[in-house]
Amino acid sequence: MQDPIISGSGIRGVFGTSLTVEGALRFSAAFGSLCGGGAVIVGRYTRSSGPAVESAVVAGLCSAGCHPVLLGVAPTPTIQLEVIRSGARGGIAVTSSHNPGEWNALKLIGSDGGFLRAEARKSLLASLRDGIAHADYRTVGRPAESRGAVERHARLAASLPLVLPGRRLRAVLDTTGGTGGLLGPPLMEHLGVDWTVINGGMLPDGSFPRTAEPTGENLGDLCRAVVEQGADVGFAFDPDGDRLALVDEKGRAVGEEYTVALALDFVLARRPGPAVVNLSTSMLSLEAAERHGCRLYRSPVGEVNVVEEMERRGAAIGGEGNGGVIDAECHPGRDSAVAMAYVISLLRQSGSALSELVDSFPRFAMVKKRLVAGTPFSTIAEALMLEFGAPDDDRDGLWYSRPGGWMHVRPSGTEPVVRYIAENRDPGIPGADFARVERIVSGICAE
Repeated sequence: MQDPIISGSGIRGVFGTSLTVEGALRFSAAFGSLCGGGAVIVGRYTRSSGPAVESAVVAGLCSAGCHPVLLGVAPTPTIQLEVIRSGARGGIAVTSSHNPGEWNALKLIGSDGGFLRAEARKSLLASLRDGIAHADYRTVGRPAESRGAVERHARLAASLPLVLPGRRLRAVLDTTGGTGGLLGPPLMEHLGVDWTVINGGMLPDGSFPRTAEPTGENLGDLCRAVVEQGADVGFAFDPDGDRLALVDEKGRAVGEEYTVALALDFVLARRPGPAVVNLSTSMLSLEAAERHGCRLYRSPVGEVNVVEEMERRGAAIGGEGNGGVIDAECHPGRDSAVAMAYVISLLRQSGSALSELVDSFPRFAMVKKRLVAGTPFSTIAEALMLEFGAPDDDRDGLWYSRPGGWMHVRPSGTEPVVRYIAENRDPGIPGADFARVERIVSGICAE
């Protein structure tokens, strides 16, 4: 059996091979032991393996003396918010986000509503290694159910202090059969936005109606629907509702990077201060911060890393270039509802079309690639440093400042691949640099 991938975003693998019911039970019991009993919020999303994994999670938590509170199908940020609202000891989201349908995962949430911090992850792994403390028959946990969490989430996002009322807008929501279909419509109602949904349900075979990643090449249906319906904006979710991509009124898939940049532009104009994005996020976010005289800091990739850097810098707003907006005044996690509320507010406040707001930013060429590598990243890094020299930042793989832009090569925390992300004012540089990286990685893996 293959081992699951363990990272700051949780524990994930292919259901039945690298992530089994037995493994999910054991990880959940270890997490329950870490929580020390008490209530733990549990939610899942729409993957076919979700009910089986959820049942294992409930059993594991009960065996550790915790009391699982089941939300049923719910977005990941909804689960995070419920941990905070209820004062629970923690939470588990049964979700593998953008991974293909055969994957599933456990995202582990601390009592502050954020993903587990480094020290807690170390304690969890130690518990798995040294043995898990189980409850006896007198202290075994009992599950309960809770309803209304998604509606509470929608109301909260719509009532954030910076959110603006205004002109009636029309939006098309592409939920790819995921939990965005539960969160998006009530949020639109609270914001006073007319809406329709496409790709609203999972297919009978348990697969997504479109490729799960909300990237431009996967949003053809949404682009057409926005134009056909005369909508002002298209919102594309990832399956567990923490990321958001945009389509403008012309039917252009403007990309996930603009989600964070536009949110920063709106928020920092009204609440100036530092902001944080990860090392792989576009310079569009730097442009947004500099428009308002604000400092932008960068963190390693991963939601928990951005949140920790926000805390260090005293930043109330941040995010990741994959479409994840984090507003610390709401909760310490990426949230598509927060992103939608701020984009709608920006459209209302500016009176501009989304295409005009997007075109007000400078143009950068960005290349994102994945390389399958069966070699330890440390070996790959040594070879890359011989080619490119010492990196400017080595907190998360290798990050280089390049003339007119940057380049980032890092091991993925969610898939067994090496990720290459680069951006530049010169459209030829990211592709040329990738050719050099690909040649080096391919050569090492062929040895």
